[in-house]
Amino acid sequence: MNATTANCPCDVLEPLQVITNAPGLSTLHYRVGDFLTFRHQLLLPLPYEQELINWRPSAKGDLALQMMEWWAYLADILTFYNERIANQSYLRTADQEESVKRLIRILGYRPRPGIGAHGTVAALMSSPSRPFTLPQGFPIQSKSGPGKQPQIFELYADTLVSSPDAVPVDIYTSTPLNSATNVVLTGSVTTVNVGDRLLFMEKTPTGASPSSILATVGDVQQEKDPRGKVNTRVSFSTPNPLGLPNSATSYRLLKSVQSAHLWPYTTASASVVLTRTQAHLESITRQIKVGEPVLFELSDVTFQYQLTKVTSYSEEVWNANTGTPSDPTQPPPSTTPPTPPIPIPHSVIGFDGVPIDNWNVQKTLVRYAWQEVGQLIEALSATVSGPSVTVRAIPPATFPPGSNLSVLVEDANGRGAPASETLSGTTADLQLTDLASNETLKPPLSLLYDLLGVSRGKTVPREILGGGDATVAGQEFVLQNSPLTYLLSNTSTPGGNYTSTLEIMVNNIEWKEVPSFYGQPPDAQVFVTREDEHNLTHVQFGDGINGSRLPSGVNNVVATYRYGSGADSPDAGQLTVLTQPWPNLKAIRNPVAVGGGADPDSPKKIRRYAPQSVLTFGRAVSGDDYETIAAQAPGVARARSYWAWNNEQQRTLVTIYVGDDASAVKAAKIALAGADDPNHPVLVRLAVAIPLKLELALRINPVYDPIAIISAVTAVLLDDDTGLFGIHVISIGQIIYRSQIYEACLNVSGVLAVHGFHFSRAVGTRFEETFDSRYDPGEGGFFQLSHDKLTIDAEGS
Repeated sequence: MNATTANCPCDVLEPLQVITNAPGLSTLHYRVGDFLTFRHQLLLPLPYEQELINWRPSAKGDLALQMMEWWAYLADILTFYNERIANQSYLRTADQEESVKRLIRILGYRPRPGIGAHGTVAALMSSPSRPFTLPQGFPIQSKSGPGKQPQIFELYADTLVSSPDAVPVDIYTSTPLNSATNVVLTGSVTTVNVGDRLLFMEKTPTGASPSSILATVGDVQQEKDPRGKVNTRVSFSTPNPLGLPNSATSYRLLKSVQSAHLWPYTTASASVVLTRTQAHLESITRQIKVGEPVLFELSDVTFQYQLTKVTSYSEEVWNANTGTPSDPTQPPPSTTPPTPPIPIPHSVIGFDGVPIDNWNVQKTLVRYAWQEVGQLIEALSATVSGPSVTVRAIPPATFPPGSNLSVLVEDANGRGAPASETLSGTTADLQLTDLASNETLKPPLSLLYDLLGVSRGKTVPREILGGGDATVAGQEFVLQNSPLTYLLSNTSTPGGNYTSTLEIMVNNIEWKEVPSFYGQPPDAQVFVTREDEHNLTHVQFGDGINGSRLPSGVNNVVATYRYGSGADSPDAGQLTVLTQPWPNLKAIRNPVAVGGGADPDSPKKIRRYAPQSVLTFGRAVSGDDYETIAAQAPGVARARSYWAWNNEQQRTLVTIYVGDDASAVKAAKIALAGADDPNHPVLVRLAVAIPLKLELALRINPVYDPIAIISAVTAVLLDDDTGLFGIHVISIGQIIYRSQIYEACLNVSGVLAVHGFHFSRAVGTRFEETFDSRYDPGEGGFFQLSHDKLTIDAEGS
């Protein structure tokens, strides 16, 4: 055949590829060609094969051509699998979990298994007078949500449940009224109206002189407190604010219910009727008492009022028709026949001096007989944001004795926070220990006292693994249930800061689990475990040289363990299902979500940290060592080390940022304990998630479905394991470039261009657009893009 022309119009003549792989690639290129390449090469005649020069293969009935194509198919398949085998042979390029685990066994590295979540729930009693004890291992099941299986949690240890199990509490805003403009009265108050002048009078011991102010009502509203009780909120227009130094419960709120006019007869001089210290009333008014407040109101064009206190009370007789205005006790003027005097007895009150002596006595009103309009109360808080709050038990409930008690706080929505309670008389001070700064609780609240420590995992009491055989070295068994539960430990061990729940009994004697057989004496009754690619747990025993062989017997190897683990854990209010009844146990409450669980190490994490772990040798020297040890701690989704100058301690420190919650910080601290360099202090801090908002418009090839293209672009940006912003991909301190986002979008077939690009990052409670092409989260930060903050449009759609 002709070597320069194709045999068929569809043939494309391509030479065999020259394989080159630059360092650092995540995928190896190992195929020299595909079906078309090999077919072409097979159809090219060799120089010494003269008999094939004039051969013209035919697509119809040419067996020779068919044989060539068979070989091309075979070569295509062989090179495809050769490339797959080559990629699975190196840790950097292996993408299958079993390949990664097989490769890291050479390093002696054991991937971290899944860790069971843990937390605290509370028990409620049916009868407060009958305490009881819940045993260790008591099971509690979570509610199963859509697409999720219920999870079993079990009690850590025997726990006494006694009264009180729950105490309802109120939270009051007991702040001074110096900056307040309103107060709250208990119940529905109908005797207060807009424009009324009410008197705040301080509650003082008998004989003391109370302070008081007068305030004008600006508004009256009925409202419900967080427990549904109707109260009355009274707002004041003057003074505004009130300027009172104490809280509302330190005062009485009074309103005058009676009034009197001044001496009304113009025959008496106004300067005699009303002075700065004395007033003559129009009649006998004996309800006015010494020591009580009185209010003078002047209702002329310049409305004025003065509040003062009665210092004296007397009664006099004046003549209504006196002829001597300066002395109304005198008779009327002389007339013929004589005018008889009109004597009128009336009350005279003395008071603390106030500037009212020039007022118009005909338009002045005296208000007295002050009565309480209602009981002033401290307003109940509508929200609680912590970290410290003072609560008061709602009668008849009382707080149990003791101080620094651990409690759970439950709000109206069944959510809450752990707290430390310090009792102080009828109130208790709470320190909310795990309430995020952006979270709030909604009253009414309850304090839960009977707390139960629980962890995930269902117990398998006695599983017969099989019989021992002393003639077999390294005998191995597989647990029937998976995954085996591992729990976070408070100490760092050679295998990591987590412990297995597996117990092995051989001939009713307990054998001990060890990280490896290295250095174990021949008679050591020990075993090791490992997880295979299917997450099944293998239990292996010694060979008689390192670790003892199993003694021979029938079904003499028995395992007791718990199974179930992972990062997915029940939310607050979901771990409440009792799988078995218990006398006097009414319910289980979990206002605080359990947490601290972790999935097994992903291949991506293993590829990164397995080689580094070989260099650490269980101690931290370089920044990479600190990061590697912290990253292997349970619950740590990401880690990043910074070696820099610390202004607070005035020295160089290693700062480790870990994600994504407080449990991760605790686990990292435990893992680093004893492994860090004592000459170089280390700080472990929680990494800061920086929410993003991304908007872009795609120009899409008309032959493609826009909905499918948008879905594909969303995946390349947000897929958990492969997306540019995937939660398992993005790392602490990772800088993102605009060109990376463009490249990810344009790599999707059908996307022709990216327009309308807007990149915004959270600043406080708002998003601010960033116009740079380089996006840096800063020290200890990492970007977080969620589906609801990603907007993708198709141009022209």
